[in-house]
Amino acid sequence: MTDQEFQAIEKHVGFPLPAFYRTTLSSYPFDSDSFAAESMLPNDPKVVIELNDVEISSPVVGKPFFIGNDSGEEWLFVDASKQDSGVFVFDLETGKHRQLVPTWTAFLDYIRAEHAEIAADEEAMSQRKLNKKWWEFWK
Repeated sequence: MTDQEFQAIEKHVGFPLPAFYRTTLSSYPFDSDSFAAESMLPNDPKVVIELNDVEISSPVVGKPFFIGNDSGEEWLFVDASKQDSGVFVFDLETGKHRQLVPTWTAFLDYIRAEHAEIAADEEAMSQRKLNKKWWEFWK
């Protein structure tokens, strides 16, 4: 993301973005067609602005800033008032939240682990298709 895009997001949310977020998105560490870019940590300012139209209040989180989602009912956010916030999960259905990981670095590692799991699943599916017998139409 560019400085101009960061400024547009800051204008929308009404506060400065955390330095750890700006640093990561300035030098995006994931492929543009990855699950991270699609959902968990979008690198598109329009998507980030849309995510931050959700309102949440919590005595534990000073400035909630939504950074992504799980492609479902759980949205991911950080506390923009902290230097190295953990990442939280907000359940859209219940309106409750919980901590996913304690630090930003742990979140980036979490995304890498998710990508590794997706790649392993894709490889396993490919191997099943290659190794099936002619009568095993269900594999």
